[in-house]
Amino acid sequence: MKLPHLEPILFAKEVLFCDENIAKVRCVFSSLPTLAMMVEASAQASSAFSTSSSVDIGFLVLVKDTVLLKKSDQLSFVVCVSKGISLGNSREFYFEVFEEEACIKKIASGAFMLVLKET
Repeated sequence: MKLPHLEPILFAKEVLFCDENIAKVRCVFSSLPTLAMMVEASAQASSAFSTSSSVDIGFLVLVKDTVLLKKSDQLSFVVCVSKGISLGNSREFYFEVFEEEACIKKIASGAFMLVLKET
């Protein structure tokens, strides 16, 4: 994954699956994550859709309908991100955070919008 982030803010570690509309990414935290950390991890996970060979810079500009469904004592999660609408350099995504790779125990969900820096 091509991200400009460094530890300890680099949460997205491994793309488990990615097709045209859905990506599943393993995200790992160094401490128990807050909902805001899960949103940031989801934004980072959206980079799995990038086809660019360079690092694309994106700015998180909107978070909506975001909810923490249950607290977890784990540090590793699977974030499933799906594409929403795309207008110019703005992209909407929906996310779900799961405790395990089987994507059964959902702990958070919501939506966010990124604006990609024009090059």
